[in-house]
Order: sequence, then structure tokens, then C-alpha cells
Amino acid sequence: MRKFFLRLHLWLSLPFGLLLTLICGTGTILVFEDEITQLVTPPPAAVAPADILATQPAAADGPAARAAAPSTKHERLPFFAEVRKLHRWLLDAPAGKTAPSVGRTIIGISSCAMAIILISGLIIWIPRSVKALRNRLTIEAGKGRLRLWHDVHTALGIYAFIFLLFSALTGPTWSFGWYREAAVNLFGGDPSVRRIFLAFHTGSWGGLFSKVLQFCAGLIGTVLPATGYYMWWKRTHPAKKRPKASGTPASSPAA
Repeated sequence: MRKFFLRLHLWLSLPFGLLLTLICGTGTILVFEDEITQLVTPPPAAVAPADILATQPAAADGPAARAAAPSTKHERLPFFAEVRKLHRWLLDAPAGKTAPSVGRTIIGISSCAMAIILISGLIIWIPRSVKALRNRLTIEAGKGRLRLWHDVHTALGIYAFIFLLFSALTGPTWSFGWYREAAVNLFGGDPSVRRIFLAFHTGSWGGLFSKVLQFCAGLIGTVLPATGYYMWWKRTHPAKKRPKASGTPASSPAA
């Protein structure tokens, strides 16, 4: 059974690895979008028109007063807008909010593949002893480059597993209508559950602390495919051993 999941992990990682690096990298950039936007572009101070407040004092809490009240919404920075397009649609924006596009479909399929890759990786990782558990949670730096990258791949992957899995499982809700409906129905059919999906997808469920954790997990998710590709290449293309030098040097030709 372990061999099956090992092959499944490999067969999905090879074609989707670069896409997952792109998805995780852009998602990591977007984690602190709101904080950076508020820091860089503070909202302009808007003052309600005096004539509205003077002529309608009794409607201070009505629609007119709310419309005239200062806005606290920040405009999205162009940089983050482009990163979001890349993250959600590979820059292939759909014609409508729920309309399909090639980019949206590729991102959705990649997110599903990511979930399977993570789950199969966890099954492969499960240790058989306490000693093996310690080894798989630590990174050895003095046992060769291949061992180093293997430890980085397995140890960091398990640390970021739960955050990456939540992002992978919630991601397709923005790509496929059938997936979104199934996920909402799974949690009782309340449409407001989509806000929970968004909170777990972006790491905002626990405020700044959870966002920091989500950011770190996103960085790990960005580099995991690279470490996987490296290990696969080294194992399929082993270095050729150099022939041993002869013990006696060749004699120079006579003059």
C-alpha cells in the first residue's frame, strides 16, 4: 500500500509541482495584502456634506448619512490585484464571477491534486517507531546534500501540512461550482460557511498570529516542489563514479 501512495505522490508531483509553487508563492504574497495596503495607502479623510446633515438631522443614522460618512475601505494596490489574478486564474480572468475559464480550471485541478499529494505524502511519512519519528521531524545538515533536501522535504512538509491541506481543500470552491455546492452542503447548507472557507484558506481565522503561521506554511509550500524535483532527479540520474587513478604515473616519451 505504501508503494502505491509513493507512486501516486510522485506521479502527481511531477506534472503539478511547478504550478503548486506558483499557487503557494502567490498565495503567500496575498496573506498580508490588507495590512500592507492599509500601511501604504491610508484611506482619505472624507467629510460628510454639511447640507445633508443640516437638512436631515433626524436621519443621522439613515442611508444618506451612511453614504456621506467617511470611507474606511482601502483601494486594492495594482500589484496585489495582478498577483490575485495570477493566483486564482493564471491571469486568464473569467467573463463573470462564476464563469469558467481555462486558468480557473487549471488552478482548481491543481488544488485538488495538491490535496492528494499532501495526503499521500502524510501516509508515506508515517513512521514505524519513536526513533523514526524523531528522525523525520529533524533536519540533518551533515549527512550529505541528498539527505539534507530529503529532511527539508519531509520535516518542513509535515510542519506545514495542516495549513497547506486547508488551503488545498478550500481552494477549488472558487474554481468549481459543483465543488462549492458540495462543500457548503457538507457543512449544513449555510451559505455563510463560505466565509469560514475563506478564513481557513487565507489564514485569517486567528488574526495576525494565524496569518504569520499561514505565511510560513506558504513559503514551505513554495519550496517543497523544488526539493521533491531535486530528490527525484538525483535518484533517477545517479552520479557516475570516476575511474580510480593508476598508482604509477605514465612514463614520458624518450627525447
